[in-house]
Amino acid sequence: MLAKKITVFAVLISLVWATGAFAEIKEGLWEITTKAEMKGVPVQMPATTVKQCITKDKAVPKSASDNYECKTKSYKVSGDTVTYSVECRGKEDLIITEGKTTYKGNTFDGTSTTKIKAKGQPEMQLTNKISGKYIGPCKK
Repeated sequence: MLAKKITVFAVLISLVWATGAFAEIKEGLWEITTKAEMKGVPVQMPATTVKQCITKDKAVPKSASDNYECKTKSYKVSGDTVTYSVECRGKEDLIITEGKTTYKGNTFDGTSTTKIKAKGQPEMQLTNKISGKYIGPCKK
């Protein structure tokens, strides 16, 4: 159960920083697909696809980090590519995510690696692949 909870959180964190390059990403309704793979876990989670309205004020749901204090360690936009490193601390765990996302007009693709250090658990590593495509304007 802990692995599933942390996997979902790590995917959301990747999405938070991947959609942050507003100089390159088009505001509107996006279809975003994430696929997470965790080393040492026999049953992998299936890919998840969501539709989300991305604006400068609303990149991701605030619930992504309600139980964590997250700090951006590095964040760089170079042309159409964003690289980032984020550290999130919970009561008994530490989650470090590093990623890279490239935007190409109406699409983006990226990867991130997340290391999870939870009290009383062996360290886990999660690899996320994220892709998105622009659908159109957000509905009001």
